[in-house]
Amino acid sequence: MIKKVFVLANKKIAGIEKEKNRIEKLFKRCGKDVQNSPEGVDLVVTMGGDGTFLKGVHLIKGSGAILYGIKYGNVGFLANPVNDIESKLKKVMEGEFRLQERMLLDVVIKKEGKTLRDMCLNEVAIFRKGIRIIDLSVTGSEPVYRRLRCDGLLISTPTGSTAHSLSALGPVISPDVDCLLIVPVCPHTVSWRPAILSSGEKISVTVSPEAVLSVDGQREFELGASDTLTVKKSSRSVKIIMEDSSFFGKLESKLKWGT
Repeated sequence: MIKKVFVLANKKIAGIEKEKNRIEKLFKRCGKDVQNSPEGVDLVVTMGGDGTFLKGVHLIKGSGAILYGIKYGNVGFLANPVNDIESKLKKVMEGEFRLQERMLLDVVIKKEGKTLRDMCLNEVAIFRKGIRIIDLSVTGSEPVYRRLRCDGLLISTPTGSTAHSLSALGPVISPDVDCLLIVPVCPHTVSWRPAILSSGEKISVTVSPEAVLSVDGQREFELGASDTLTVKKSSRSVKIIMEDSSFFGKLESKLKWGT
């Protein structure tokens, strides 16, 4: 049962504070406890685009809270339409919703004797730091790319296959498929393809000379030649309320799939 709620709004959107106040008042009228922090809440409502939704994912850190996104941004692939939103949220509070459980990735960086940890819903993105292309090696239970000269690399969940990976010509993967996706970015070769691996794989990446690592577009880390990146499926997951359960229907309506 939903008792405690946190509302996260993208403050860069004009008029969003007024909308946020309206949503928070609705929850309070329905007897819900609106919190100023996402810690210990049952429901996080995001107001914005997919970037705001991803920020909500990182705030709850796989705690078990449910996420409900409201689209006020551009694409909003993970968010729900804003029309008739009060009626929709009342149904959510009454327990009338369908949950989707999405895979998360655990990200571990070993750097200068330190271990840095993070997690993501969409993808880990590695990009060259300077003007020169970089050398990457990617290994799972066996070498995937022994040496790849490229601008970067994406390690993605099925959810992330319709995000950055899509722009890098990666395949579209239904979110209920249990796998990991690796997509090189602008490799200097004519003999490459994206690789889809079992979700049980533990992927290790080394880079030379240096690169920048972005986790869901939320945080950045620097990678050097002596550093190691490890990515694997997390034991945690994220629970999402999505009104439209048709994956390819959403691709068609939001990304013009097949048109």
